[in-house]
Amino acid sequence: MSLCLLLDENISHVIAAQIRQHRSSLRIESVHTWRDGNFKGQSDKALLQAAHAAGLTLVTYDQKTIPLHLAELYAEGGHHGGVIFVDSQTIPSNDFGSLTRALIVLWQRFGDDDWNDRIRFLEKPPA
Repeated sequence: MSLCLLLDENISHVIAAQIRQHRSSLRIESVHTWRDGNFKGQSDKALLQAAHAAGLTLVTYDQKTIPLHLAELYAEGGHHGGVIFVDSQTIPSNDFGSLTRALIVLWQRFGDDDWNDRIRFLEKPPA
């Protein structure tokens, strides 16, 4: 199964549109539009579980609460579809170009890997 991404609600849906323009074969969803936006405002744990069920890896800037929910899932014997953390010091949330390039580079390098229960920090893309 190839890497399929779900951008959390703190990442603009514009990123998904930009990635689709450059790499139409990369499946990418935005919480803003995925499942009619029904997961906007839902708990992180519910989002992680729904993403896992849909075969999606969550992309998020949230380094405070997501790790807590991951620990809780592990303690319960649960699983997730993978999480890609973005650090605002590495790629600011308003730097759409860098975020788009970084996700495409990640997909090119690791798109064929199994992302279930995998956690990774997104690296700054080459200029």
